[in-house]
Amino acid sequence: MKKIIYSVIAAGMFAFGLTSCSPVDSDNHSLGGEPINTSALAISANVTTDETGQANMVTVTNNSQAQNGVRYYISLDDKSLIETVAGGSVNQLVKKKGTYTAQLLAFSACDQQTVSTSYTITEDWIDPDAPAEPEGWMGFTAGTNIIADWNPNYSFWFADNNWSQIADPVHSGDLQTGFNLVMNDAGGSQWMAQLHVQDNGPTLSANKLYDFSIVINSSADNVKATVKPQMQGDDNTFFTDAQFPLHKGNNVIALSGVQGFNGVFKIAFDFAGAPAGTEFTISHAFLSEHNDANVIPYDYDDSKNLLKDQPFGDDFRFWFADNNWSQIADPEHDGDTSEFTLTIPDAMGGSQWMSQVHIPFDKINLSAGKRYNFSVVILTDKDAPGITVKPQNDGNDSEFLDEARHAIAANVPTAIVYKGRNGFDGKFRLCLDFGGTPAGTKVKVIGMFLAEE
Repeated sequence: MKKIIYSVIAAGMFAFGLTSCSPVDSDNHSLGGEPINTSALAISANVTTDETGQANMVTVTNNSQAQNGVRYYISLDDKSLIETVAGGSVNQLVKKKGTYTAQLLAFSACDQQTVSTSYTITEDWIDPDAPAEPEGWMGFTAGTNIIADWNPNYSFWFADNNWSQIADPVHSGDLQTGFNLVMNDAGGSQWMAQLHVQDNGPTLSANKLYDFSIVINSSADNVKATVKPQMQGDDNTFFTDAQFPLHKGNNVIALSGVQGFNGVFKIAFDFAGAPAGTEFTISHAFLSEHNDANVIPYDYDDSKNLLKDQPFGDDFRFWFADNNWSQIADPEHDGDTSEFTLTIPDAMGGSQWMSQVHIPFDKINLSAGKRYNFSVVILTDKDAPGITVKPQNDGNDSEFLDEARHAIAANVPTAIVYKGRNGFDGKFRLCLDFGGTPAGTKVKVIGMFLAEE
C-alpha cells in the first residue's frame, strides 16, 4: 500500500503542488528537505451518531504535530486522498457495518510516511426516508383481500385483576398503516385486555372457505395474544379463539381454508398478561376466499429443521451466464440458511438456468423411503417472472422434491412450500435459478427449512 500510494503521488506531484527541492551541495543524491519525524505523526477515529441518531458517522482526525514542508492526506478507502492540516478532521457517513482502517499519509520533498487506525461500525445505516422493507414472510397475498380497504371502529375493554374496567390503553393508527397500542396495568388473565375491531366489515358465507392472516409486532418476548376472527354479534362463531405465543418483532398469525359463516366479519384481540409498557402493532390484515397459493412456510427455528445453522457445503457454487450461454462472474452474495442474499448482475441472460445457485449440505442425507417437507421465503425488490426452487439430490439432477418455477412480485415476501415430497438416497442440495430476473434485483432467500414429514 505504501509503495502504491507513493508512486501515485510522485507521478502527480505537480497536480498536488509538490515540487522537488534543489540538490544540496554536500549530497549529490539528495532532493533536499528533511525526513519526516514519524514520532510526530498521529491519527484517531471517533464514531458518533449522525442526525438520524444512528452510530454511523466517523470523524478521522490528524493529530500530528505540524512539520515544515510536510503535507498530510487522509484516506478512508485505500483509493482517494483528502488533504488536511495538522489538527484537521474528516467526517464520513459509513453505511455498512464492519471494521475499517483509516490512514494518514505524510509527504515531504524526499520522504513519505504512513500511520493508520481502525474503527468499527456495529450496525448498517438505515435510510429513514426509504420505504420500510418487509422482514420475512408477512402473511398471505394470493386472491382478493376483502378487508384491504376496511374502515372499522376500534373499541377496548381493559380490566384490572378484579375484573373492574380500567382506562383504555394509549393507541393510534389503523389496520392499513399499523394499529399501535401500549399496554397499561391491565390484569393478567385472558380477556382482561380486549381490543375489538368491528363494524363495516364484509359479510361472509358459511358455504365458503377463507384464508386469514395478520401480523402482530411485539416489543417484548414471551407474551401472548388471543386472535379471534369471528362473526360480529355472535361470540360463539369464529375461525379460532386461540392464544398465540409472541416473540419480540413480527409474528404472523395465519389460518388457511377455514370454514366461513353467514354474518359480518370482525376481529377480537386480547393482550392480557403482557407487562405494562409493552407495545403491539397490528398490520397486514388479510382475508380472502380460499386460494391454494396461500401457503404457510415452516418455522426456521423449529427443532425439526435439518437446515437450521447448517453450513453451506464445500461445493457451494454459482453458474451465471449471458444470453450466449457463456459463463460470467459470480454475483455479489452473503448469508446463510437463515437469510441468503444476492444481487443479479447486469450481464445475466434471460432464460431459465442462466443464473444457477447450488447450495449443497455435506451433512444432510435424505432417504428414498421417507417423505419430506420443505419451504423458503423469497423477497425481491423487482418483479421476478420465474425463480426456480429445486431441492434435489446433490449427485443426480433428475432426483428432486420439486423443481417448480415461481413468479415473485416486488417487495412481497413469498412462501414456497413443498409438502410431503418423496425423498431420495443421497446428499441434499438446494438449487436455485433466477434466469429472467431483472439486472440489479436484490434477492433474499429467507428461512431455508427441511424436515421429515
